Parts: sequence; structure tokens; C-alpha cells
Amino acid sequence: MKKLYIHTILFFGAVFFAYGQVDTIQVARDYKTMLVFPSPYDFAVNGKELNFLESFPQGSNSPTAQNMVLLIYNDVAPDKMDYTNYTVYTKDGLAYDFILQLVDIPEKMRWAITIPMADNKNQMVRSAMVKQFQNNGLNDPMRALESMEAPRHNFSAGSEGGLRNEGEKKDAEVSQPITLELYKKDKKEYIRRRCFYNQFNKPKVARLFDRSGRVFLWLDGVYYDNNEIYLQFRIENKESIDYDLNFLKFSIATNYRNSSSNQKLDHRPLFEYKVPKRIKGNSANHFIVVFEKFTLDRKKVLVVDMDEDKGNRNLSLPIDHYLINKPLSF
Repeated sequence: MKKLYIHTILFFGAVFFAYGQVDTIQVARDYKTMLVFPSPYDFAVNGKELNFLESFPQGSNSPTAQNMVLLIYNDVAPDKMDYTNYTVYTKDGLAYDFILQLVDIPEKMRWAITIPMADNKNQMVRSAMVKQFQNNGLNDPMRALESMEAPRHNFSAGSEGGLRNEGEKKDAEVSQPITLELYKKDKKEYIRRRCFYNQFNKPKVARLFDRSGRVFLWLDGVYYDNNEIYLQFRIENKESIDYDLNFLKFSIATNYRNSSSNQKLDHRPLFEYKVPKRIKGNSANHFIVVFEKFTLDRKKVLVVDMDEDKGNRNLSLPIDHYLINKPLSF
């Protein structure tokens, strides 16, 4: 039985090394771009649904028709250049992220979408692992998964009292389940585990991103738990050159970006989970930043500044007060 679990873990673990890759889909006014997914279409999040229009094959009884989406740009829209985010969810639970770009003539008019392009494969693999353990008679599959999570982290209080990721815990240290008791006993470990379980959550925020060239910083979700606010981010590097992070900084400022009186006040996070030092070309990274509870008035925004080391692909993402003041629950 033990060998069976080991083989199962190795098989599914290998899948975690493949990350979904975000593609730019070219869409035109006079041509339809076709996307064919590996399973039936369920629904989509379209950043500009009045500009980038969806349609579906009509009058076809073919099973393949359920997997197809047709995209065209609204002929009455005045824009000559346009971009937006586009996420498609299929009925098997997978999510596929794209950037839609307005062009005169698409270079590619038919896209065969494959499962490795999915953005949330890790979550699906985790579910498959749980089912596999259940099928093999393991009474508590979640505890078995907890025992093989990696890596654990040590934390210490920084100069501002923040929690910092300092490395791996010893393998012998087994974390407790996420409970209020754990929060009271070991707040640092509780926060780390919250981040671990929610780092690949489906995006809950639409159209909030900043870009420099083909490097994108997305805010995917804002959550509140106990006395902390969790910000879920995704950074995508669609260029071939690696992106080396110089610093990630947070500040509170007025929501008038071009105002001469606009001042930024540093807002230090309590904890940073898996903030990457390097984003390799044509890859994506997910990370979470945790703050002590705070709110903003309607004239304030939380600004996220991401600076490239030895480069100019810098990003600045303002997060409005209504997102901070109305977070979701896990």
C-alpha cells in the first residue's frame, strides 16, 4: 500500500512542474478567431465584453461544437488599439487565461487549446490526488496531503514587526490543521498555511492589471481572515527575457495619479508568500501578500510598485478603496 501512495504522489507531483502559459489571442473586426477547448465551455470572464464579442456555433449537433468559442471585435467600437483579459472556464473545472488584442488581420485564426495551458492545473491535480487516496482506502486523505506539503517556512519578526519567509522547516515538523486554535497558538504558521491553500484560487477580480510591454501584474483576489487582509497576485512574463525583481513596494496614496500634491506613504506587509525573485521568460508566478487589517477612504488607493533589477519594465498597480474595504472570505 505504501508503494502505491508513493507512485501516486510521484505521478501527480510531476504535473506540478508544468504551468499554464498565457497567450495573446488576436481578434479582428472582419475575421472570426476560433478557440477549441479540450472539454465543453462553461463560462468566461471578459474584461471588455462589449468590445470583444463571443459567439458559439449554431445548428450543429457535433460534440466538438460545445468546446468552441468564436471571437470577433465589435465593428462599432471606435478603438484602433485595444487589449483586455479573457478567462475561460470549462466544465471540467479548468481555467484558461488569455490576453485579447485588437488587430486588422489575425496571424492565427484557429487555436487548439490544450490542458497544459490551463492556469489552475495545480488545484485540479490536488483534487485528483485526494480522490486517488480515497479510492485506495485512506480514511483521512487531507491529512496525508498535509504531511507531504512543501516547503515549510521559518519566520521571524522584522524591524517593523512583519513576518518574513526565511527558509525551510525541518521535514520532521508537521503542521497542524487550519483552525482558530492554531491561529491563537501559532499565528505565523496559520497565515503561511492560509497562503499555501489559496495561492492558486480562481481570479475574483476582473480587469485589474498593469503591464509593461508583455509583462503583466494582475490582482486576482482580496480576502479577509481573522485580522489580516490577503492580496492574491499573479505576474506573467510573456517575453523571452527573464524578469529579475529589484523590489516590491506597497504604499497608500491619493487616487489622483497625476496630481502634483500626491504623496505616497509606505505600507509595509505583515508577510510575503512566494514573491518571486525571478520570473522566467514565457512563464507565470502566483504569490500572496498579507497585511494587518486596514481600510481606505474613497480618496485613497493602495499602490503596488514592482521594480525590475537592471531593467525598465517597471509596474505600478493602484488598488481602489472599494476592493480593500469589501474583501471576500476564504
